[in-house]
Amino acid sequence: MSSMYKKTIINYHLLHPKLQKRYQLDRSHTFSGRGTMSEISGGSFFVRMLLKCGVFFRCFFSERGKDIPFTIKNRTCLTKQEHTGIEWNRTFVFKDKKRFFDAVMVYDENEKRILDFFGQPHIMLSVLTSEALSDGSLYITSGKQWLLICGKRIPLPKWLSGNSTVCETFDESNNCFTIQVHVENAILGTLFYYKGTFQETEGEVC
Repeated sequence: MSSMYKKTIINYHLLHPKLQKRYQLDRSHTFSGRGTMSEISGGSFFVRMLLKCGVFFRCFFSERGKDIPFTIKNRTCLTKQEHTGIEWNRTFVFKDKKRFFDAVMVYDENEKRILDFFGQPHIMLSVLTSEALSDGSLYITSGKQWLLICGKRIPLPKWLSGNSTVCETFDESNNCFTIQVHVENAILGTLFYYKGTFQETEGEVC
């Protein structure tokens, strides 16, 4: 079965072989990784106070810092609507506390696109567009977004949305993946930013 990422990544053939393997996520393939985020930053005092609420949904947090231990786990799951999805469970360790950034990505068969559901339970939904660049990296951007309240999708206007850009590469010299994530708002500026590296690990990470 072809993964949802192979179906949706523009110019998939340009993707670095290690990234092609990493995104070969389906019922037979999982991914576990461990690394360090060299920087987690962004957000005014007001924004960070709002992000504190995300802790209850395992999707946003207000902590910031450098050299933060990080793990990631991708595996398939079955949604409440009986759709097959891919879990994205990310854990950041700030000294004596753990913070989580969990999501589930689902392939929208009708629109031929990936939908990204944030949180546990899901509180927000975003459309993702992915493209492989000529240097082998993967570039992901967010599109239309909705709040998820009582089973209903409430469209977010652009001025309330958090626009995400993600760049993931494979560094052959250091044999690791690199990641850079930037989330910004048209009015509030940068909401959240992190960058770092990680390597694939065998078996479960926690």
